[in-house]
Amino acid sequence: MESTKHMRLTGHADAFAVTHAAHERLLRYLAEARTALTADPDGDETIRDLEATLGDRLRAVLESSGGPVDDTQMARVLVETGPVQSHHPVGDPSPGRPLRGPFWCRIEEGKWFGGICVGIAARGEFRLDWVRTVVVLLMLVTAGFIGLVYLALLLLLPRVETVEEYRRLRDTPRSAT
Repeated sequence: MESTKHMRLTGHADAFAVTHAAHERLLRYLAEARTALTADPDGDETIRDLEATLGDRLRAVLESSGGPVDDTQMARVLVETGPVQSHHPVGDPSPGRPLRGPFWCRIEEGKWFGGICVGIAARGEFRLDWVRTVVVLLMLVTAGFIGLVYLALLLLLPRVETVEEYRRLRDTPRSAT
C-alpha cells in the first residue's frame, strides 16, 4: 500500500488525503500553472481559483471512493481541469495579430507639464532630459510656435499613467477590431 499524504488547497478548510504519486503529480501541475501565469497580472488570483476548483473536484473523488486519491484519479481530475494558460499574452502575438507597437501619448509618471516630453521619450526610447532640452530649445527658436503645438498635443493625445504601462500596451497584440 502506497503512503498517504494530506494536502491543503486554497478555499478548503480540510486537508485532502492523496497518495505520494498523486501528491507529486498535483505539485507538478501547480508549478507548471504558476510558470504559465508568471507574466499575468492576475496570476496569483488565477492560481487561488484553480486550487479551489481542484479542491472541489478532489472532494467529489474522495466522497465516491472513500480512500485517498490515487495517481490515476488525480490524473483524471487534472485532465478534466485542463492546461493553464495566461489570458494576457505578453510580447508574443498569435499569427496574424501584429504588436500594437509604439504610439503617441502623454505619460503622467515624472511629468513636469502635461507629460508630452515623457511620452516622446518613451516612444522613441530617448533620455527624458534630452527631450526636454530639445523642446525648450525649439520653443526659443520658433518664438513659441512649438508651445502652441504642445498645448494642442495636451488636448489630443491619450493619457497613460506610467512608462511601464506604456511598454505593456505597446507590446500587446492589436485588438481584432
